[in-house]
Amino acid sequence: MEAEKAEGPLAPHPQGERLSQPPPAAGGKLLSLKGDRAFQRLRQGRAGRGRFLSVKWLPAPELRVGIVVSKKVGKAVVRNRIKRRLREILRRLHLPRAHLLVIASPEAREATYPELFQDLIRALKKSGLVQ
Repeated sequence: MEAEKAEGPLAPHPQGERLSQPPPAAGGKLLSLKGDRAFQRLRQGRAGRGRFLSVKWLPAPELRVGIVVSKKVGKAVVRNRIKRRLREILRRLHLPRAHLLVIASPEAREATYPELFQDLIRALKKSGLVQ
């Protein structure tokens, strides 16, 4: 009998063949803005505001996102729920390369997922990042 070739994730990598692009990030993970300087630079960025959120962005070589939810919004459970919802919304949108800052207002604690989704799109359109 002929030995069957291994297929799938455990298949041996063919020698000499190079990947043209790096593999996508696992699970569509968003890259985070790091450091105070990145946040300070975004003060000069283009801004847009919705009912629950405001956004600022600057063009950049890759998409990086910072999400700010202050203690005025609520306790840790509420703030983390809003951050989780915003991260999921941002993963689902196909955004251009930019450094993006999303700031939640205290009214965001009452917003449902669809309301946050629509509000983020509205703010992104006002800022000019998406059409």
